[in-house]
Amino acid sequence: MTQAAAAQDESSEPGTQARREARQREEALAHVILLRHGEPDWYPGGNGAVDDAGLTARGQAQARCAAAALARERVDAIYVSPLLRAQETAAPLVAATGIPAITVPAFAEIAIAGTAGLSQRDVDRYFLEAMRRPLAAHWDGWPQGESFRAFHSRVCGGLGEVLARHGMSSEREREFTVWDQPARPQTIVVVAHGGTNAVLLTHLLDVAPVPWEWIRFESELAAYSVVQARPLGQHGCIWSLIDFGEVDHLRAAGLR
Repeated sequence: MTQAAAAQDESSEPGTQARREARQREEALAHVILLRHGEPDWYPGGNGAVDDAGLTARGQAQARCAAAALARERVDAIYVSPLLRAQETAAPLVAATGIPAITVPAFAEIAIAGTAGLSQRDVDRYFLEAMRRPLAAHWDGWPQGESFRAFHSRVCGGLGEVLARHGMSSEREREFTVWDQPARPQTIVVVAHGGTNAVLLTHLLDVAPVPWEWIRFESELAAYSVVQARPLGQHGCIWSLIDFGEVDHLRAAGLR
């Protein structure tokens, strides 16, 4: 049998493609893991809504569960939003890995004004009325809050600074974005929010943004998504989504 025929015969064996893809994932130059915070306590003590919520007892358990799952794999760096719910979610992962978290202000959730002190009913009404606006008005963000364009620019700028620390900068070529190949394999964990992580996914996957990213790439509380850097010939790397909204760790612990 010729070498070409042998290769063709091998490629036809059951499971060959799956093994090849698994090997490619293992050999990827970099991974970014986007972890959403656990369940927040927006109404501590049953009072009005707070601006910067910590986690509920269930949220704390979700954070420990996510940390146990992620700490089983390689982790080289942890970056976290400055908001309390993200900081408390990152804490068990920091304890499990021994890697200090670096706070990135740019990874905070889109700023919302006008909900502090409101009841759950009034908060629900605020968001419902905002969603009923004309589509173009959604670029303005939530009423009295940060515009989506400003939020998108802030989050993507923060990611660019973070990845540049790890030897990965982006370059735009016509309508395409490619990234520098890092010098070594590494895994970067970002602990942030539903909106923030959705924008990060949009940016890494080179998808045109819309002002409802948090719906287009919606993940559950304490779920995580994984993207990996894949070489694109001699042009650098692109990012490939290999796991979205992973919740098996929560399901196994009865926290979903």
